[in-house]
Amino acid sequence: MHDAGYSVLVGEFQFGPEISFERFRELEDILKNAVMDALGDFGATHLEFSSCGDYLRFQSQVPDLSPDALRQACTALIPLLDAGVKGRVVCVPGGFGDVDTAFFSRLGVHLVTTKAP
Repeated sequence: MHDAGYSVLVGEFQFGPEISFERFRELEDILKNAVMDALGDFGATHLEFSSCGDYLRFQSQVPDLSPDALRQACTALIPLLDAGVKGRVVCVPGGFGDVDTAFFSRLGVHLVTTKAP
C-alpha cells in the first residue's frame, strides 16, 4: 500500500521480433540500469523488475511525479531503444488523482491522462 504523496509506477518495455535474443539481453541490462538511475533521481523507495517473454517490466514507488517529469524521464530513455522496442509507464498517484500513461518509442513520447472521477 502507498500513501498519498507517493505514486506507483508500472512500466514495461516490449521487444519486437527483429530483436535477437543476444541483443534482448544487452538491452535488458542497459534499460534496467537507466531505469534504476532515473528512479533513483526521483527518490524511489521501491523498485523491482521482472521479465516474461519479450517484455521487461518494472514496478516502483516514487514521490508524486508531474506529467512533465514523467514525459522527460521517458524521453531520456528513447536514445537507448532499438527500432522494434517500445515502452509504456503508468503513473498511479495516491489519493485517487489523475492517472498518467506515457507510451514511447524511437518516434517519441505520447502522454495520456485519465481524469479521476
